[in-house]
Amino acid sequence: GILLGNTVTAARRPPASPGDEASTVFPEAPASGTLTLTPTLWSLLNMLPPKDDQMPHRHNSVALDLCVFAPPEEEGEDGKKLGVYTNMGPELGEDGMVKDPIRADWKSGSAFITPPGWWHSHHNETGEPAWVLPIQDAGLYTYQRTLDIRFSQRPTTTPVKK
Repeated sequence: GILLGNTVTAARRPPASPGDEASTVFPEAPASGTLTLTPTLWSLLNMLPPKDDQMPHRHNSVALDLCVFAPPEEEGEDGKKLGVYTNMGPELGEDGMVKDPIRADWKSGSAFITPPGWWHSHHNETGEPAWVLPIQDAGLYTYQRTLDIRFSQRPTTTPVKK
């Protein structure tokens, strides 16, 4: 396992904008300048609020995502099952969302892999917060300045159909 020693501090990052999840980063000793767990690994504890979505984003690092807690599925008013999940895929559609996504449902204690360079978005349709602990090889990318994290934006106008 990973042992967090006395030299490791937790840096809380408040949500940057409405709909952004709150997270806690576990950085190495401040002298490294990378805010990573070790010179090669990066991790944070992410909370996805109830009834919230995180827009698609991508990065060059691979992520092993451990679902710390996900509330059980709920039944919506229309009978649809509501849960917590991640959509992922190599491309975005014209609407700024993951095109033809692969869905990974969050279950407490489960894990899934987010491939490097793939767009992914997180969704919580339930009435309780959900927690995920991603562990990435982002330390090396951060040091080399090649992490290349990007965020999708929803179009502000309706796309023109060709």
